Amino acid sequence: MFGFLFGMRVNQTENRISDSQGHLSNTNTLTYVSSYIPWSGADSLYHRNGLVSMKTMNTLLQQTNQILLGWYSYRHNSKFKPSLKEYNLHTNLLKAVSCVVCPNDFLFLLCTTSCSENNSTHILNHGFMQLLDRQMTEVPMTVVNLGDTTRKEYHQIGNATVTASLRIKHILDNHRENHLSSPSGQMKEVQKVLLLAATLNNGMKRMASEVVESETLLKQLTDDVCVLKQLITQSELQELFALSSASQNETQDILLERKEKDLEENQQLELFINTFSASKHNGSILSASDLLVAIDEKKKETQTLWQMNKN
Repeated sequence: MFGFLFGMRVNQTENRISDSQGHLSNTNTLTYVSSYIPWSGADSLYHRNGLVSMKTMNTLLQQTNQILLGWYSYRHNSKFKPSLKEYNLHTNLLKAVSCVVCPNDFLFLLCTTSCSENNSTHILNHGFMQLLDRQMTEVPMTVVNLGDTTRKEYHQIGNATVTASLRIKHILDNHRENHLSSPSGQMKEVQKVLLLAATLNNGMKRMASEVVESETLLKQLTDDVCVLKQLITQSELQELFALSSASQNETQDILLERKEKDLEENQQLELFINTFSASKHNGSILSASDLLVAIDEKKKETQTLWQMNKN
């Protein structure tokens, strides 16, 4: 529930005169709240975005001639602390009534109710606050004209606060088994979320350790591969060097064989020519075709002898 607070504001100056300290004066501002006007609905004065309806506010303020002191908020079974919605609404109300009320004098009354587990104690928390340096600061409060309430008898019929508290307490008790874990009173969903968070944390730790181990193993394998590549390169170079040396030796052997073959052929040819010359001197002259046939046969004999010597 929300509403405006009305009353009067008085400045009191206290003068003290003494022989030792001389003249002392102290000025205090007292705010007396004497009436209130509730808002007809939650969305009647402000929109969903938190902006205040000036038309509705002026209509409410015209119902009384008293000074506007602030506004109040009353809620059940909640912490005695301004919510984000109340903080935003208080800021927007300050902007709306800045021409009527000084920002430092605009008060906020917060009222909350609660009760113990066995419904033996009912508590009404209430206090005035004002916005200073973007912080909601409590203002000292004194309740007057109530008399001595400690010696009064118990009421036979509970008031609205107690009745509402009992009703809300009954609702909480009905849903306690489904949403709350007894006897601690902690919500089951919170325990599930905490357990899930712990499980995820442990899983992340295990995965992190596995990643570290895999990275270490990968580094070792990479180093081994580099060493093997170097060994393979060295072995290939050695094989190439050996092949080049062997090819050079084979080339030299082939050249020597060719030289020997040519030398033998030349010797055989020279011997044949000498034989042909001797036959010419003896008077037995060979024809050209016979000479070519004889030369071919001599070459074949020479090649056969060379192959036999090679084997």
